[in-house]
Amino acid sequence: MTRVMVGRISLLLCVALLALGGCRDAKDTDDNAPAAPNAATPASDPNRVILTVEAVRQAGIATEVIHPGPFSVTLTLSARLSPIPETSEEVEARLRYQSADHRLHQASVQVERLRKLSAENVVAAKSVTEAETELAQAQVEWKRAETEARNLGIDPARKAAFPAADIWALADLYDPQVSQVKEGARAWVRVESFSSETFPSRVVALSHSLKLQTRTLTARIAVEDPRHRLRAQEPASVEVEVAQTISLSVPSESLLFEGTGRIVFVKRSDGFEKTRVRVGSERGGRTEILDGLVDGDAVVTTGAQVLLGELSKIQLPGEED
Repeated sequence: MTRVMVGRISLLLCVALLALGGCRDAKDTDDNAPAAPNAATPASDPNRVILTVEAVRQAGIATEVIHPGPFSVTLTLSARLSPIPETSEEVEARLRYQSADHRLHQASVQVERLRKLSAENVVAAKSVTEAETELAQAQVEWKRAETEARNLGIDPARKAAFPAADIWALADLYDPQVSQVKEGARAWVRVESFSSETFPSRVVALSHSLKLQTRTLTARIAVEDPRHRLRAQEPASVEVEVAQTISLSVPSESLLFEGTGRIVFVKRSDGFEKTRVRVGSERGGRTEILDGLVDGDAVVTTGAQVLLGELSKIQLPGEED
């Protein structure tokens, strides 16, 4: 009986040892099995977004490699649109001169006629005296009108000669700005009614006298508006090219606001990096970059908003479950 019990106990111990060995082997197999690949690996840099090639394609992300190039340095001026290149003061001065000149001519003709008639005893001397009084008054009026016109830089005896333009922008120039603006300079006009557009323009001439009330000169700017969408007397902002510089620039639509600053996304070898930039002036749909980018950077021109949305999904440490 004792021998049978010992045999059974030995058999049970062998079974237990085999079961324990099998469990250990299964655990080792599980430990050595390759881990399942992650669907996405978060970037260690919180300012960087990593997307698959397919995600980039679906988001329509496009980039542009930027290089230094000519960029216009501009001066911003306030202006008002006008159907003619002269100010209302200049037009009124011309009209007053023309009226005075006509009166003077009529008075001169009348005096000559009456003097001849008086010599022939056809009219009384009183008529001649009255005509001479009218002539004297007409001369005073003519001199006053001529002086007013010349004070505005106008030669009233000559008709103003300006090239044809779809519409004109009359901009105010203060003394320190006068030396910067040259005739023939390129310009760009913006109005509130077409805030997303710029209208190519050119400085045609500067007035020759200061306005007494504002101490400003008038810049006469011919504006290209072949569809005639701009309206006379509409306020406008004019950017006049005063110099050219070599600088980096990016398409304006690639820039995003972040707080009070501006950012772009730059393509790197391992993703897209959010980069803060300092911007200069905007010209022709491009914005000058003063700091933040370097020659050869690949800037995201389409899809930057998508990348910003992806970046906002990144959890900060401590926010994870």
